[in-house]
Amino acid sequence: MRNVIKAIGPVSLKPSILCWMLGVAAVLISLITFQAFSESRFEHEAGMTSVQKKVMIAAYEFPPYFSSRMSEHLLGDVVYALNHMQSEYHFSIREVRPQERYQAISKSGCCDLILFESEAWGWDAHSGFQVSPPISHGSERLYAMEAFDWQPRAGDRVAGVVGYHYGLNYDANGSDNGSGDLPAVYRADSQATVLTLVRNHRVKYGLLSDEYVRWLSTHDPERVVGLKAAPNPDSVYVTNVIVSDDSPISLETIMGFLLKLATTENMKLKLEAYGINLVTAEEGGACVAYQHLIQRDDCLPNQ
Repeated sequence: MRNVIKAIGPVSLKPSILCWMLGVAAVLISLITFQAFSESRFEHEAGMTSVQKKVMIAAYEFPPYFSSRMSEHLLGDVVYALNHMQSEYHFSIREVRPQERYQAISKSGCCDLILFESEAWGWDAHSGFQVSPPISHGSERLYAMEAFDWQPRAGDRVAGVVGYHYGLNYDANGSDNGSGDLPAVYRADSQATVLTLVRNHRVKYGLLSDEYVRWLSTHDPERVVGLKAAPNPDSVYVTNVIVSDDSPISLETIMGFLLKLATTENMKLKLEAYGINLVTAEEGGACVAYQHLIQRDDCLPNQ
């Protein structure tokens, strides 16, 4: 065998043949790469039958609810569970940019619904959808590596995620109140980038969700060592399910699935692990409106 290899080694190829072989190799590499991407991109569609109704869920970078940069996220666990608890629908995830989520579930959009989204985040300027009662609590606040006075001033740099809505007088889309005395806003592509900017002292403050920081404190604690939190949140919100009017699944049906799923011990453990708190019946949570679907005593507010 060694002699054969030696004999083949010195053979020279004409430039045209060599170019052809390199071209074929490039095509093969592209096909392999595309196949790998497709398998990863549509992993939730594996096992879908021809009789199932396809439901596409829009999602954007919003850990721990969803992140293509994390090996696990709540939406992935929810979709997996939804596809195994019933057979009429098959749910898949389609990642979009934060600022594209409104168009994503419009009549001409790619998707049918979005989970863990707040109606207060710019949806009042759009139409063609239905909104569920609140399902979970959330909050965002300023974080820094030093305990400042938590009052960003002109000249301070504050990092936020482009497309996110914040409670301050400016947002991560670069708008302000026109006074010119607001801090400079650095528009990052993700909360992970915001945290990196804060830790490397590239910015004075970073706007992060408390859910994300809670999740990191358990799963990647080194990322939040020394991180200081403002005493008061920048914004407090509840998340909803927003369903397009053209969705193949109704708001009531998806809420029935989700509320039944929330009663399972596995999902309770998942929610605890992700640091996410559901809105209770006493707080007007979604299970009150859909109690007739799930027949749960804990969905009846205490009198």
